[in-house]
Amino acid sequence: MEYDSADMDARENDLLTRVGPGTPAGETLRKYWLPVGFSHEYNSDTPRLVRWLGENLILFRDETGRVGLIEPACAHRGTSLEYGWIEAGGIRCCYHGWVYDVDGRCIEQPGEPPDSDFKNKIKLKSYPVRELGGIIWAYMGKGAPPELNNYHFLLRTDGERVYTGYVRECNYMQQLENGLDPVHATVLHGRPVHGEPAAPEWMERPEFEVASNDEMAYYVARRQGPKPGTEWHREVAYLPPLLVVHHGGSLPSDPEPAMVDVSWRVPIDDTSTRSFTLRIYPAVEGKPRQMQTDRPRPAPLMRGTRKQYDMATINGQDTAAQVGQGRIVDRAREHLGHSDRGVIAVRKLWQKTIEANMRGEALPNLIRDPEKNPVVHVDVIEKLVKAGEMKDHVPRFVEVGE
Repeated sequence: MEYDSADMDARENDLLTRVGPGTPAGETLRKYWLPVGFSHEYNSDTPRLVRWLGENLILFRDETGRVGLIEPACAHRGTSLEYGWIEAGGIRCCYHGWVYDVDGRCIEQPGEPPDSDFKNKIKLKSYPVRELGGIIWAYMGKGAPPELNNYHFLLRTDGERVYTGYVRECNYMQQLENGLDPVHATVLHGRPVHGEPAAPEWMERPEFEVASNDEMAYYVARRQGPKPGTEWHREVAYLPPLLVVHHGGSLPSDPEPAMVDVSWRVPIDDTSTRSFTLRIYPAVEGKPRQMQTDRPRPAPLMRGTRKQYDMATINGQDTAAQVGQGRIVDRAREHLGHSDRGVIAVRKLWQKTIEANMRGEALPNLIRDPEKNPVVHVDVIEKLVKAGEMKDHVPRFVEVGE
């Protein structure tokens, strides 16, 4: 089967990649709760200027621990609140001392008469914020927010949690598509550098299947294992809007502990993306079980003319490949083949979601009824198995009982 570059034109590319206010993708993303920070990054010392979906905002935590996400310019004279002070129940502008709470309400104006009600007429734009799973979530849409999905990896309290984040100077779609591209793992990450590949378990060219349903797109790949009769079984799933599940992990009751590895690819704007990655290492006999701790860290191999990336690490390799496509890749110039089935599945599912939102229809993984928001385990597996042992397993949601 061949996939001609005419499958996507400039209009469709813009539909998927543009995320500012009023754009189809941007308005669809604003229907969901989105990660905007890690909880441990924010204390009550300093506000931060952030940018999400092409919009500059201030993210801060007040003295009582509440988190606010509000527009960044003081309503008085326009000074940026990133230079403000966290006190008096909110954030105080450094210029004339107006104070705003986490909902954007002005609650103090030191220069006005004591009996003035002027402050009650002032309110900055704000977005609802919640914290779950060590992540700060924001709802940047209109109207009442939906439920925050009860993914088990956000609710569980066992094991060791590791949070990492990074920014790539490219459109978020280039990272989302990468998740369902198993062939790149062999070519980009399986190549020996300094005599060792970044991921030896991905060296073999995979046999893989791709499938989609209303809630996710995924692949199931199999590679030759290190011993006869064994194979590397690897699944990866994309869940709209922005979640990539590399490892769904094990449940606490499972006899074989397995790590969680999930990432959200959140657009800063059209041409830059921040990834929020959560890994959970379940405890084994009371001790955290980490993977690949014995893998040696290779010496750096910096490549590039204008920008250099470390081609000896998985992160450096992915950054070089994705940023090297350009800030927004021109998909109308591509020539997609049989090996790009996962990339196409991501695009089709996200485009289907955007178009459903434009028609006012229900969106995948968006829940408004709390009774329909059970705790779910995202059952996505990567492990070494006997050949054929997991031939019938595919990614799926599994409800977790109380």
